[in-house]
Amino acid sequence: MISNNASQESLTERELELAMREAELNRREATLRRAEEARAEEEGSPTRASSALHAEPETRNGAVTRRERELEQMLEAVDAQRGRLEAVRLEYESRREALAERMREVEAERDRLRDEQARLVTASLELEERERAAAAQEAANEAAPAERPPDAEWWSKQLGRPLEAA
Repeated sequence: MISNNASQESLTERELELAMREAELNRREATLRRAEEARAEEEGSPTRASSALHAEPETRNGAVTRRERELEQMLEAVDAQRGRLEAVRLEYESRREALAERMREVEAERDRLRDEQARLVTASLELEERERAAAAQEAANEAAPAERPPDAEWWSKQLGRPLEAA
């Protein structure tokens, strides 16, 4: 839109410049025509002045026609450029939308992987905790003296302690 305004402004500036040039040329032509008419009147040849007056509108019509063609070509060029700009803008927007969709997909996958990683870390910590608890239980079982069945002690009292040194 900015480039559209810029091209419109440059087109307007160009038209203004051309209009100013045309006005300057018209002023010069009028000065020349008046000088030619004055010279023709001094010489006494009114036909020469009238032929110059008739030639001027034809020249002017040719210049106006040429200017119209130039302006039409410029307008066609601006329209073509506007069309290309619109096509580029549409392509840009479609690519931007595709990238935004891909970004959402990647973020969803990243979130899924983070959740999976958190689940694995939690499972690993639970497994380590179980292993530590099992190792602590084994250590506690090894440190505690082996208990004798209650009958063994009664029998040993009855029979004496045969394992004692004499």
